[in-house]
Amino acid sequence: MVAQNEMKTTFKILFTVPLIIAVLFLVFSYLLSMPLGLALFFFTPPGLEVSRLYPKNLPIHLFMVLDFSIPVPINAGLVFLFLLSVYTVCFVGAWRSRESLHEVVEKAFSRPFSQLFNNNLFAMPIIASMLLVAFIIIHVSLGVPTGPGPFKPSEDPLQPFKDFFWVTYAPLVEEIAFRLSPIGIFLIVYLFVVGKERMATLSRKNLLKVLFLIPLFPDKAKELLGVRTVREFGIRSISLAEWIMIVFTSVTFGLAHIGGGWEPGKSISVTLNGLAFGLVYLLYGAQAPILLHWFLNYYWNSLNLALDFYPTLSPIVFLIDFITLIVGMLGLLMFTVLLSAWIYRKWKGNVASLPSPPIQLPTPPPPIIKFCRQCGWVLSEDMKFCPHCGKILEEEKEET
Repeated sequence: MVAQNEMKTTFKILFTVPLIIAVLFLVFSYLLSMPLGLALFFFTPPGLEVSRLYPKNLPIHLFMVLDFSIPVPINAGLVFLFLLSVYTVCFVGAWRSRESLHEVVEKAFSRPFSQLFNNNLFAMPIIASMLLVAFIIIHVSLGVPTGPGPFKPSEDPLQPFKDFFWVTYAPLVEEIAFRLSPIGIFLIVYLFVVGKERMATLSRKNLLKVLFLIPLFPDKAKELLGVRTVREFGIRSISLAEWIMIVFTSVTFGLAHIGGGWEPGKSISVTLNGLAFGLVYLLYGAQAPILLHWFLNYYWNSLNLALDFYPTLSPIVFLIDFITLIVGMLGLLMFTVLLSAWIYRKWKGNVASLPSPPIQLPTPPPPIIKFCRQCGWVLSEDMKFCPHCGKILEEEKEET
């Protein structure tokens, strides 16, 4: 037993230490990409020129169906700075979510492995890498076409930076449209119904606090309302209504990416991304889906664009690519194993709950009935004499 525990501890250390190193390296690369984007957009000739433009009709989307635009032209550089400021705030929120990043790393070897995922920023590189590997499997290995999208080849030297501006703009706007506004409003109504008893006891100040928390940090709001939380009960605390909303918004998100240069195959990976975005929204809060979307849009485009202007970064970018692929493949493998184990336990539980067939007990042989030859009295098999007339049965047997 002691040897088995030592083996488990050794395996945990051998697995956890490389994972922590890989995750922290990727987190550092995420933070590094923020000043890198500023350098590209404001300190390269084409980037600086694009930053001086005034895009017209910047689109705003709400509740998946409401589309409108900002009628006043706004300087692209100011918009870019605003977006990076929002993403920086999201990183701060992810660092501090539930437990801070440094706390989960410090306690990594003194508690179960799953507790590492109490922090959004620790979970982010693993989930993001899994989504990237899934995209590669679907669209590269399986060859499902996506189409060029709105980013068509152009001779314009400013086009890469115009595209970079729009992929930086999309994560915030699209997450507000497909996660924060529809799921957030749904959660307000849902939690006001299931938590109405606790709601009735709250002061007006606390009621406003809960109303503010629900779309930003759903799990914290659930805790205040006495509703089952992900922090305490895990994913099984997510209700059927919440799952339906996640699936609905994800499918709508995927369908919205058909057309405009995208082929129908693009909707497959986008729907998968939407499922992940919706789930992490309920797990960690509003910053989580924004950062995952940021990873797929801004992060990779900033690295690829940087190679054209800072070629000395190519070894670092190669290492980032390699670690991301390794973490993504291991994450998908672990997810597949855990999902298979969960399905097997569910199946085994369902089989065990089926009614068992009735047990057929063996039928006892019929009793042997004897009669006294002298008086006709009914005798049992073990009697030695007749209780009625006193005839000795053994003698009768000898006589016959």
